[in-house]
Amino acid sequence: YFVPNVTATAYSCRTNLPPNTAFRGFGGPQGMFVIEAAIAKAAEKIRLPAWEIQKRNLLQTGDEFPYGQKAESEAAECWNRAEERYDISSILKAVDTFNAENTIYKKGLSFQPVCFGISFTKTLMNQARALVHVYTDGSVGVSTGAVEMGQGVNTKMLQVASTVLSINPAKVKLHSTNTFRIANTSPSAASATADLNGRAVQMACEAIVERLKPVASELLQGVPADLITLKNDFVWYDGKQTDITWEQLVLTAYIKRINLSEHAHYATPVINFDPTVEKGHPFAYHVYGTAITIVTVDCLRGIYEFDAVKLVHDFGAPMNPIIDIGQIEGGLVQGIGWMTMEEIIYDEDGRLRSNALSTYKVPDIYSVPKTIDIDFLQTNTESLAIFRSKAVGEPPLMYGLGAFFAIRNAIKAFNPAANPGFSAPMTPEKVLMALYPLRQNKVQQEEKISEESSI
Repeated sequence: YFVPNVTATAYSCRTNLPPNTAFRGFGGPQGMFVIEAAIAKAAEKIRLPAWEIQKRNLLQTGDEFPYGQKAESEAAECWNRAEERYDISSILKAVDTFNAENTIYKKGLSFQPVCFGISFTKTLMNQARALVHVYTDGSVGVSTGAVEMGQGVNTKMLQVASTVLSINPAKVKLHSTNTFRIANTSPSAASATADLNGRAVQMACEAIVERLKPVASELLQGVPADLITLKNDFVWYDGKQTDITWEQLVLTAYIKRINLSEHAHYATPVINFDPTVEKGHPFAYHVYGTAITIVTVDCLRGIYEFDAVKLVHDFGAPMNPIIDIGQIEGGLVQGIGWMTMEEIIYDEDGRLRSNALSTYKVPDIYSVPKTIDIDFLQTNTESLAIFRSKAVGEPPLMYGLGAFFAIRNAIKAFNPAANPGFSAPMTPEKVLMALYPLRQNKVQQEEKISEESSI
């Protein structure tokens, strides 16, 4: 959102609890929860649906972030597309109809827009290297500083190499990350791993291609090298395929003692940040999106099921839609778990009681919404993303925030006098207490009277 006038005071407090470290999003989800809670509270005060306040205050291109960078925003486009694609008027009507016809079960709906900056905010970490070897049989070995942990980054690095060299992906092998091969690696984090390492792979492969073009020129009796391209495992001249294969070109280059290896270094341009004044241009670009979350709450027991999450995500020009969908689904469900069940509990002596999977609940297959509908907002906006494919590592987690506010809206539909606190996660216990606040207060009063009587 763009909030032109705001005053905030932060307090640092020492506690006797152990410190916490970064979660997926590195502080972003926590900040987003605060502003969403403020909007929900404002909506109650002025008697408007929260989504009207959200929509009116979405970032526009040219708006300035608190740290000085100007927005190039896809926020409104994502929101409007979500409303249109998923027919939001019909969804709102269906929710209202269900709530009017049911006493025990109530539905809640929420919108969750997302804006997330892509880069390490510590500028020096925005660098990466890649080592590419082309062997005499035409096979290619690629080493980067990216750590593959199931997010599919190695597949994307393979795609970069095969695309730039224009060869069959089966000829490319990704080697394990090793600091003997690639030194001084930045962490695989900040949603920037594919961008940073992919750019380095791209640079290395492009350098090798430029060395191969003069070789191809000689093989074609001295035709202009600038009219030579590599495409589909063949040498092409002036837009037409020749008989020279990739393997023939590589072997000829080796015979002519041409360097078939390249070590490339990429440092994200433009970005900067001055921590002394907290101003600059810290992000290469931003990712946007909008999610609509629908939940059904059992108001007798306080439990709930997520009927659907329907979202539009700003993918840019996606390199690998299957990997990207997996990242969206995983981040969304992780975010829902964070907002609804992953509760850290300490006893009065400071001991952590939720210290195992039997007591600290994480989302499983039964926590997944019945329907997850993902729409690709494909844009060709020039950005520093690799091949214009925007990052999908951390932004999807923020869609999970909508789970909290959808449940909260369902509680309010059951009991308009309820005032659920903005305390996450929204566990079934908290839901049950929020559904019956007067009864809860009465129980607390009775317990206090009983305690005083015993004293």
